[in-house]
Amino acid sequence: MRKIIFLFTILLINFNANAQDEDKVVRYNFYKVNKGHEKSFENLMKTFIADKMKRAIEDGCRDIWVFRKVNPLSEMSNHITHMTVDVYQKSKQPCEVNFYDPVDDMAPEINEELMNVHRSNRELVYSAMLAEVAQFNKSDTPSKYAITNFMRVNDIPKYSKKHIESTKSIYEKYSNNQFWVSHPRLDPISFAENEWNYITVDGFKSKDDAMKTWSVPKKVSSESNKKYGTNSSMRVIRDRMESSLIMYLN
Repeated sequence: MRKIIFLFTILLINFNANAQDEDKVVRYNFYKVNKGHEKSFENLMKTFIADKMKRAIEDGCRDIWVFRKVNPLSEMSNHITHMTVDVYQKSKQPCEVNFYDPVDDMAPEINEELMNVHRSNRELVYSAMLAEVAQFNKSDTPSKYAITNFMRVNDIPKYSKKHIESTKSIYEKYSNNQFWVSHPRLDPISFAENEWNYITVDGFKSKDDAMKTWSVPKKVSSESNKKYGTNSSMRVIRDRMESSLIMYLN
């Protein structure tokens, strides 16, 4: 047991050394909307829930909120239909205002009724908490089209180091991406052998942009692989999820 605790402590020390912003947390919420409830779910998210998120952002409790719809033909669409991304600072938690309290002058009874409808529209499949070690965005807005890659990484500190020192600059210079981000998973469940423990997201202005070919000069990729290792030796991509942007707040 002492050996396990020691190894876990070393892992955290190494990870924190690579992290860009230790106070920043990104939470992904994955939903399965009940059949026939899609319109109700999306309408309430864009109005009722969005108003609560606006209040949280104004309160300083949230920095960014993104609402996306999973492509029906995507690999994981049979059990996940929508997702949200919350970005916040650990130092600003907990929120001063209760998320479930009514916004503005809404009657408590109406607030409770709408919240019940919202809950009945969907199932929260799971919620994952992640760090952010590297990212770029060539626009001021989230990408309209995105591919989320769920991975099992062998050595998270080593893989994160490659992303910080090499992959980010390569993608930013040579790829068609508008956006790219690298997220190690923080949840304890990610230590389970069959769980994914890392996410990367490739964001594009459109699906057409995502389909365009791009390449990295052989010298650049060879130097990166020699110094850090090849991607195929460092991780296994378990699933990919395509999604389109519905709305965002910041």
